[in-house]
Amino acid sequence: MNCSVAIQFLPMDAQTDDEVCRVVDAVIAYIDSTGVDYFVGPFETAIEADYDTCMEIVKNCQLVGAKAGCKKMATYVKIDYRPDGDVMSTDHKIGKYHPTDSEFSHKKGQVA
Repeated sequence: MNCSVAIQFLPMDAQTDDEVCRVVDAVIAYIDSTGVDYFVGPFETAIEADYDTCMEIVKNCQLVGAKAGCKKMATYVKIDYRPDGDVMSTDHKIGKYHPTDSEFSHKKGQVA
């Protein structure tokens, strides 16, 4: 995996918190449907895959938001890319802070 991307999708025309969550949930559901490893945080969702897959997902987040009814959106993206190697995984970065989360390998009593 040579790319990790943090995506913060913001529906700028949402009138309520519920509307923000509805549109953001649609974007996260799309990310889930792609099959890539991802981690949802309170401000952004991190994805991990090859570079081209990550860039396609970033592009499609806007289209999914528009299909969900969002007419104005902002998306902030942070990209970690190594063309000739692997980037650190989400598990490596934060797994030690989530010892009871089954998504992380440290659950089995390992110390990070």
